[in-house]
Amino acid sequence: METSEVNLEELETEMETKIHSDSTSHFKLWSELELKEFTDKFVIKSVESPNQGFSISRFDGNIDKINADDSHSFILRFFLLLQVMSPSGNPSKVSTIYGVVGTVRLLAGTYVLIITSRKEVGTYLGFPVFLVTSMTFLSCNEASRFLTSEEKKDESYFMTLLKIVESTPGLYYSYGTDITLNLQRRCKLAKGWMSKPIWKQGDPRFIWNKNIFEELIENKLDGFIIPLLQGNILTDSSYLSPLKIIDLLSPLSCLFLPLPHNFVSILTLTAMKKKLD
Repeated sequence: METSEVNLEELETEMETKIHSDSTSHFKLWSELELKEFTDKFVIKSVESPNQGFSISRFDGNIDKINADDSHSFILRFFLLLQVMSPSGNPSKVSTIYGVVGTVRLLAGTYVLIITSRKEVGTYLGFPVFLVTSMTFLSCNEASRFLTSEEKKDESYFMTLLKIVESTPGLYYSYGTDITLNLQRRCKLAKGWMSKPIWKQGDPRFIWNKNIFEELIENKLDGFIIPLLQGNILTDSSYLSPLKIIDLLSPLSCLFLPLPHNFVSILTLTAMKKKLD
């Protein structure tokens, strides 16, 4: 038993050293975002790097990426930044959010699930781990006024179901590393794997929102895609070394989860079927 625990401790120490010695090449998500609400669109940008972000049409949910990096000319950067400006003037509301979970397309448009509050619950390999404490959907469904009375009824029903998704418990994540893989599997991965976007690093079996961030992937918004793990995290001290913190992650496999995990997927498929009918 002692040998096993010591080996685990040595393995974790080795992994932390390996990760932080190569910190310049590991992928990191934007940890704090600014949400601006205009009459015609939502604009989400990184607080740390304001030239990184995207806008979402409130009419149909179409996404436009904002990316004015240093390689662009001054004129091009200026043009790209102008994209976030609304013809209607100043935003009606500006707030801070902590992540974009994904998008759900229904009859009248798109609903964007965002993290509105979080709580730090521990660390994993030296990276902070957060618990989602509240989420909400941004409605991009201005086209709903063109729906028939029957379609409006269906859309209203779907929206009540989305409220259930907002209150999903036990969702964890980290901005600095994937938390779905154990130490043994990490050691077997090829060098440089941490330079990949975090959604590519994780085990799909344990990513709760894997079915709803596909649109973000298509728009190459890797820095905004947060893989969520549903389960439990326990932080405690070992008896062998009182100063040593042991992090235990107990994820739920999405392959065997009933509702509400597959709830969003079923909801989306139902909406698509309604459209085809």
